[in-house]
Amino acid sequence: MKHLNWDDLRLLSLIAQEGTLRGAARRAGLSPATLSRRLDQLEEAVGQKLVERHQGGCVPTTFGVDMFALAEQMSDIALEVEHAQARQNASSASGVVRINTDEWLSYFLTTRFAPFHDAYPDVEVEIVTSHRPYNLARREADIAIRPYRPEQLDLVARQVGTLSFGLYGSQAIATRYAAAIANQDWTGVPFVGFDEPRAEFQSDQWLRALPGAPAPWMRCSYGLGILDGVTHGAGLGVLASFLASEAHGLVPAIAHIPELDQAIWLSMHRTVRTTARVRAVVDFVGLLFAQYHEGEG
Repeated sequence: MKHLNWDDLRLLSLIAQEGTLRGAARRAGLSPATLSRRLDQLEEAVGQKLVERHQGGCVPTTFGVDMFALAEQMSDIALEVEHAQARQNASSASGVVRINTDEWLSYFLTTRFAPFHDAYPDVEVEIVTSHRPYNLARREADIAIRPYRPEQLDLVARQVGTLSFGLYGSQAIATRYAAAIANQDWTGVPFVGFDEPRAEFQSDQWLRALPGAPAPWMRCSYGLGILDGVTHGAGLGVLASFLASEAHGLVPAIAHIPELDQAIWLSMHRTVRTTARVRAVVDFVGLLFAQYHEGEG
């Protein structure tokens, strides 16, 4: 057996968790071609095939099943080492803090985080935007900020605020359809919303349920696309209220949609909650949401 690259075993663990090279490559921050090459190198090092690759995904060989189990054990040990290191560095406000959140909240953070750098110049912040929640126990991220409370028992969570939504349009749309908006006669009003794969989102379900409203004629795969379309006169769209208040020239057709309110939860693994860099970020995020709600009042 040739010398093993232990990092390749970590990649093998990701393949086991995702079931596809593409999914594992995305988690690892590699291209599928690079991950495939690394898998080839690992199979060459152990002298046996580990994975049967099919169009629908990856199926481990008998030997691969044993190697997957060992890779998982190594991943768990590596996490314990990281946790021990985090505890050792608990008094040092330096290093990288990764925040996993969704699109609206990502925009909320990135547009407000600049003062943090002045206070903590040695802390680097990575804001990872995804609809899929990252696994905090496996240190895919240090902090998650999501519109629901996590269920994992090893996470520490607290509600940091509430995100509200409204129905907005540009000044041109508000003027053109003023009578219809005032009467809530949505029959001939143009709308902007999510595309079909995201039509199950609560905001899009609400929009499509408006009495007499046509389906959105402009459909986007991401929330900021809706903001762009609404801002530039494509129609009415559901937007997070903080976005609409900061965007120039947007007019509320319905300023607040109570049924779309989202409780926002910040969560982290219990082993990182006392580290100085994570604590600094958590406190700053709490301050941002407190200021946001003070501004609403």
